[in-house]
Amino acid sequence: MNAPDRADTQQDIDLVSFVEEARRDAQHAFNFLRETGTLSASLTFHVSHRIPGHDRLLTIRFPSPWDTDRSPRISVSAFSDHPESVLNEERLDADTVIHAHTPYLAAWSLAHKPFPILYVAAQRHLLAREIPNHLERTRSVLEVVRERLDTQPELAPPPALLESNGGANFWGRGIVKTAQLILLIEEAARFQAIAAQIGGAQPYTPGAIELQWRRTGLLDRALAYKG
Repeated sequence: MNAPDRADTQQDIDLVSFVEEARRDAQHAFNFLRETGTLSASLTFHVSHRIPGHDRLLTIRFPSPWDTDRSPRISVSAFSDHPESVLNEERLDADTVIHAHTPYLAAWSLAHKPFPILYVAAQRHLLAREIPNHLERTRSVLEVVRERLDTQPELAPPPALLESNGGANFWGRGIVKTAQLILLIEEAARFQAIAAQIGGAQPYTPGAIELQWRRTGLLDRALAYKG
């Protein structure tokens, strides 16, 4: 029997270390989203993360409140076995997808409307101006997103897709960073719902959104799009 190749052994060690680090990141993300009230009561929070340098997809599913086993379920599969994953769309520049249910964004999902981002704390981190609604649920997220990117190249790639009559799918670079965007977008939906009681959230005043993008270094990229 041949001795294992040292490079293969090191790759296996690196993979184990990466999975453990990703597990800690996912647990941290779940904790701060739960503690801030970002997640709905069902605590629906599932992470898919592409492992760099490997044909591997890491999946972490967190338990429901009624589950007696509180440990997240972790699995690793071949990324090539998931051709339907939205992570296959290179124009999104994403390595992480998180499926989550949050109260105020779910309201927009139920209303079958796209969510316009009118809150600067969220918008300064995003190129897109709205979160589309996935109304044709018989089509995959990847198919819907690709069609939008192909037919509306003047619009910035969306960071998420509302799941009509449900939650939403979010994507980005890194588990914690993607979860941070979930918090900010849900906070925007909450504040805009409150604003609806006193006349509604208003469009940005001239120059306001450009100032926000300048603060996060997104201004030049943002100005390349019309929305």
